[in-house]
Amino acid sequence: MYMAWIVAAVVAAGPPVHAAPLPAALTCAVATPSGRPLTFAPEVALMPRNVTVRGNLQLTGCASPDGSATPLRSGWVSVKATAQVSCASARQVRGSAVITWFGADGRPLGTSKLRIRADRLATQRPADALLTGHVTAGPLTNERVRGGISPATALLGCATRGMSTLPGSGRITFG
Repeated sequence: MYMAWIVAAVVAAGPPVHAAPLPAALTCAVATPSGRPLTFAPEVALMPRNVTVRGNLQLTGCASPDGSATPLRSGWVSVKATAQVSCASARQVRGSAVITWFGADGRPLGTSKLRIRADRLATQRPADALLTGHVTAGPLTNERVRGGISPATALLGCATRGMSTLPGSGRITFG
């Protein structure tokens, strides 16, 4: 219900009007919403396999690295991607995400589209691949995106039990 309202409000509002220029770079805290972890189908396991990941992320505390004012203060991200994933790596990551941006007053400021793409990412946190790509439309168009998500629990259980969901938090940088 809320997502439909947000999308309708952004569409009805038309192009964003910014009180301040958009920053050349932006850094935000990123987290899975409470009780709504990222989901993997089939589950991530010790051996690499083709996996689809879906979910939402919240962006908060967005600021320019130099401390200058930015109208983009928070965001809501819907993400879908496919990749060859194991508990310790992600390859051939392809996907997309849509970010609905909000200002300090909580009003929608616009929507960015992201192309998620990573050819090889060896890490203890394969979900970091979801934060790798470029903004293709909307605020921050053409900016590079990179970041990381730390799981709320240790990934050691992934190798023995598999992992079908991932709650977590981290940082994301645009620029």
